[in-house]
Amino acid sequence: MAIRVRCPAKINLGLWIRGRRPDGFHEIDTVLQTISLEDLLELSVDAHPGIRLERAGLPIGGAGPDLVERAWATLVAARPDLERAGVRARLTKRIPVGAGLGGGSSDAAGLLAGANALFGLGLGHEELESLAANLGSDVPFFVRGGTARGTGRGEQVRQIGPLRPTWVVLATPPFAVSTSWAYGLLRKKLTGTRDDASILATCVALGDWNATRDAQFNAFEDVVLPHLPRIAALKQSFVAAGAWRPLLSGSGSSLFTLARTEDEARSVAKAIAAQDASVRVVRTRERGVTVATSP
Repeated sequence: MAIRVRCPAKINLGLWIRGRRPDGFHEIDTVLQTISLEDLLELSVDAHPGIRLERAGLPIGGAGPDLVERAWATLVAARPDLERAGVRARLTKRIPVGAGLGGGSSDAAGLLAGANALFGLGLGHEELESLAANLGSDVPFFVRGGTARGTGRGEQVRQIGPLRPTWVVLATPPFAVSTSWAYGLLRKKLTGTRDDASILATCVALGDWNATRDAQFNAFEDVVLPHLPRIAALKQSFVAAGAWRPLLSGSGSSLFTLARTEDEARSVAKAIAAQDASVRVVRTRERGVTVATSP
């Protein structure tokens, strides 16, 4: 038996930074949305204990264990009966790394959900989310995906909405943005205590399209864009193309805008195609990682 897991990217419809926590993380309030850009993770039982990870597609880079490998280690620690089990994993990367799209977090959630099916562990969403919280702030969100509000350091996830099916224009420059670097810029610039995230969540739940777009916000824009003029110029190209409220996703480097129709989305994408960025037209999705079984 083989398992195929579709691991979606996300955008942040809103992101507010509330302050520094005693554990060193930042307190955030964010509204997350999965989109149709996806990595593919293929899993099968291996005769050798542990995980053997093969990679294809976009480069990942960096030193140390991949988040997929860390997810396997977390699962084994929680389920000692897997200590002698082996899994072969092939990860095809389509989500750019360091782009604010959560690809690594989605892949980690995909490993947890896929291994759960592969070995018949019977873990429910809550148990998978609990394991995912040990791996990173965004990882629990991808267990269910859709539209959700993340609080704490982002790991406390509550489903909202969902946002009605929407076209998204996504543009990713050919460079990554370090999340730790971006958070470092926020030391003296927080986004207050107003409950703007609740306003955005309410607009989404009511299906109020104009109010949803008006309520979008990203705390990183004021600190990241002045340091990275190429992203600032890309945002201006969105505006010149008639896009409504283009926004940074996460700490960047990707920018996105919501569109009412496919024609509107493709018109914006065509207008910014000459920019130094990878431009995609995608859709919102009401699911997180999706597991399929094949003989």
